[in-house]
Amino acid sequence: MTFPDTWTNPKDGSVLQRIPAGEFLMGSMPEQIEAAIAMDKDGPLFALHHECPQFRAFTSDFYLGVHAVTNEQFARFLSDLKPTEFQLDRWISSLERITPPSEPNVPFRVIPGFERHPVVHVSWHGAEAYCHWASLRLPTEIEWEKAARGNDGRIFPWGNDWDSDALAWWSSHDADHDTEPVDAFARGCSPYGIFQMAGNVEEWCADWYRYDAYQCYTTGDMTPPKSGLGRIVRGGNCMFRHKLGFRCAMRRMSASLLVNILYTGIRCACSSNSPLILHNS
Repeated sequence: MTFPDTWTNPKDGSVLQRIPAGEFLMGSMPEQIEAAIAMDKDGPLFALHHECPQFRAFTSDFYLGVHAVTNEQFARFLSDLKPTEFQLDRWISSLERITPPSEPNVPFRVIPGFERHPVVHVSWHGAEAYCHWASLRLPTEIEWEKAARGNDGRIFPWGNDWDSDALAWWSSHDADHDTEPVDAFARGCSPYGIFQMAGNVEEWCADWYRYDAYQCYTTGDMTPPKSGLGRIVRGGNCMFRHKLGFRCAMRRMSASLLVNILYTGIRCACSSNSPLILHNS
């Protein structure tokens, strides 16, 4: 079967790009971790050895959102589902740039000017709920890294050399906001044309976090962890000032509900055998 290169999800308007089947290099070698530590004067603030060992991972064809989910899309989701106060608190820690309805039958509205900025402060449960509403899903950690890195083992989505103008990070801020529109920084796209897989907002993956997950994968057991301390987040956000945090191999953990990494957002995925593709491509 031939899959379309891109398709648009009619539910939320997301454009999804096909990531072709094949192997790629995932994780880091010890010498790459040492090089990452040297990127920043004060060294790492994060544990990095959970990126080891490096291994070759295979993915089937899948689709990934070209952009992160926007405030406009998330407001539409909330307006459609009309969440209870309990649900809203479970899904998002702060409705920054989205105004809740002042009376029944009034939609959630985005503060003007931030419609195309990524939604922030979303919990893993909120990301999962959004994907379910849109008939999509969260990417696995392996899918996320392949879409960011391509098959050449690059360090950053745009290549091997640091480029401070290729992403939204701490030095990109102005007086009015910290995030940037989801279609900004085209020079920082991944090999598959995916925007902002480094910077702006970190993105939830479906997987539980396990420090030793890669050690299991290298034995041939590619089953994702069935439990863990929290869920995987990837990509680095606009408040990061350490370059090593924007590498394709960088993995972090956040509690599913507590949202201890505030600038978390959503990037949706879809399997290539989804009926949505057959009906809407």
